[in-house]
Amino acid sequence: MRNLLLCLILLMGTSLMYSNDLNDKNPRDKVFSFEIMPAATSGFITIVTNIPKQSVLVKIIDKAGLIRVQKELHLERDLDVSELRNGHYLMKIYADNDMAVKRFYKGKDAVNNR
Repeated sequence: MRNLLLCLILLMGTSLMYSNDLNDKNPRDKVFSFEIMPAATSGFITIVTNIPKQSVLVKIIDKAGLIRVQKELHLERDLDVSELRNGHYLMKIYADNDMAVKRFYKGKDAVNNR
């Protein structure tokens, strides 16, 4: 009888432990991401993130690996890229401990930019 009671307590304890682990959803488990609109431009770029009210650090990097623009954006998410030369660029965005990278094309001939 004692062994049966101990087994029952053990099974109930492990089922409760696993059910609590499944219900714990941390909002930080969400993957940070962003979109660049438009992906090909000659003027301004709008950055849309999945955490819109948080400030982000934006770095625009050219093909040589040089940082051409580094700017912290808060609620205003428009970025002027008209001073950059035409070509492909990487955009790295940092938010807290997260980082995401996308590419865009700066130029007027944005027909085949891939």
